[in-house]
Amino acid sequence: MATPRTPARARATARARVDARRATRARARGESARAATSENAGARVALVAGALAVSLARDVDVARAFVGDIALDDVRYEAMERCPENQYVPNKQKTTCLRFTARATNAVKGRTIESANVFGFVEDAQGNSAATVNADGNSRTVLASIDAPIPKGESDVHFVVTVFKDSLENNGPLRLKAFKAVGSVADIDKRFTPFDACEVDPDSCL
Repeated sequence: MATPRTPARARATARARVDARRATRARARGESARAATSENAGARVALVAGALAVSLARDVDVARAFVGDIALDDVRYEAMERCPENQYVPNKQKTTCLRFTARATNAVKGRTIESANVFGFVEDAQGNSAATVNADGNSRTVLASIDAPIPKGESDVHFVVTVFKDSLENNGPLRLKAFKAVGSVADIDKRFTPFDACEVDPDSCL
């Protein structure tokens, strides 16, 4: 024989059912929220990855647009009566400027190189470095710059290198090794302040 429900027990049973329904709904909402959060996180990851890919692609395109290797062949030089303005001359009595000419091959696809930096080694007959910017000859540093545009294909280019007089006069002719040019950006190059009078000719400021 079933025990009759008292009003208090009936209220407790009803409250338990309500609480159970609320808990079920809360769990359902939590699972939906987690699913939405996971979906949103995945979407954010996809968006970030896409943006990063676009950024990297753009950076690669920019780098390709700014930089290009240029082969320099048939490199030769001639003495200059005086060094150009803003040419670095560490000591007028012990150094001199040479004007170099080379055959440049610009193989960068479909474009002109606006300016370039020249790399290479200039040595005297005894194997000593003759270039003042690389006195010990142990580093591959920029020897000079080509400020004129270099068109696609082959063309002649000119640049100036400061050398030690004794290397040129006592141990010449000079030996030229591993010359090449690397494209740079003319607009950026123009932002650098030119040498002042003391930097061009330190002896004049002593």
